[in-house]
Amino acid sequence: MKTTFFRFARTAFSAGTIVLTSGWLNAAAQETTSGANNQNPPEINRQEARDTAKAKIEAARETKQGAREEIRDAREGARDTAREDRQTTRNTKEGARDSVRDARVEKRDSVNEAREGGRDTAREDRQTTRGAREGARDTVGDERRTVRDARRDIREARREFIASRIRSGDLGLWFRQMTNGLAISDVNRTGAISQSGLKEGDEIVSINGRPVTSEREFVDQLFTDHESNKPAQVVIKRNGQQQTLAIQTKAFVEEHLNSDDRLHDFGLILDHNDPNHVKVQAVMPQSPAFYAGVRSGDVITGFSGQRVAQLADFIKTLASANTNTAQMDVNRNNQQRQLEIEVPDPFQNQTRTALRPNFDNAGQRPAQPAQPQAVPNSANNGTRVPANTAPRLVNPPRQ
Repeated sequence: MKTTFFRFARTAFSAGTIVLTSGWLNAAAQETTSGANNQNPPEINRQEARDTAKAKIEAARETKQGAREEIRDAREGARDTAREDRQTTRNTKEGARDSVRDARVEKRDSVNEAREGGRDTAREDRQTTRGAREGARDTVGDERRTVRDARRDIREARREFIASRIRSGDLGLWFRQMTNGLAISDVNRTGAISQSGLKEGDEIVSINGRPVTSEREFVDQLFTDHESNKPAQVVIKRNGQQQTLAIQTKAFVEEHLNSDDRLHDFGLILDHNDPNHVKVQAVMPQSPAFYAGVRSGDVITGFSGQRVAQLADFIKTLASANTNTAQMDVNRNNQQRQLEIEVPDPFQNQTRTALRPNFDNAGQRPAQPAQPQAVPNSANNGTRVPANTAPRLVNPPRQ
């Protein structure tokens, strides 16, 4: 391309020289003609001079035309060369584009393959996770069924009446040991025991013809034939005279089976004298109610978001509690308070037996109330009330 340019420049320079020479010759001819006129040369010399000038002019024109043709040829060559260069550049760019396009296609294919591999791996992982979850669900389901069966067994065991596990305090009856026998020190004024005919101060002589000298003997003899529905014949001494009382034990059995131990699990002892209010009479130490801050005298107005008006309502809410903790609303000194109480798991059987001392001399009463007494049917609404809503009284008032 540079060679063509130099050739074109050289040709242009030659053409310019010719043009300048032609101009110079024309000027010389004019001067010759002018001199000839002044000297008056012959006509022939003038014609020859004209012919000579014309010949030179024609020669200059031919030279100029040749220069123009060379310039045209040089331009055509430059155009061809530029066209070839552009074509070469275009081909190079197209090759580069093809290379980039091929590289992009290869990269896209690699990325697609990697994505497909990642999807397959993720799909397999999800399938593995799903299988693990299903296995965990099956395991949890089996464990829940096992727990459910165990709880059902516990409920059935609680529904079973075993006289050896019953003490007189569970019936609402307390004794004091005498030198020659057993005397009643207190009788619950509600429940089945209130319908038995036993009174405070009565001395127990025998039951079904067998002498009774201790609390254990009293309970065992009282429920010896409870499955036959025959009344127990209890001989007592009242005001120095013996009397025989026919006590139907079926009412005691039903009362015990229908009692709810959930109050004891929570560590609550309620006052049963006011059926229209759920009033706390005492709180067992180291119990959920104790750690929740429940105090004696609190009136329970709500549990787990449900309003509590009567003892039966409270027992139902306790039975339906299925969370680890629950909110308990209490009225303390005419001020509403919200307490958070732990819900004991009935499956763990959290009855605090340490609070129920086992006396060798069963006729003596504990110095502190440790086991709630039996409180059966409410006098107002006939609703059966748990047997552990009232405490033992150390010095019960006389009526």
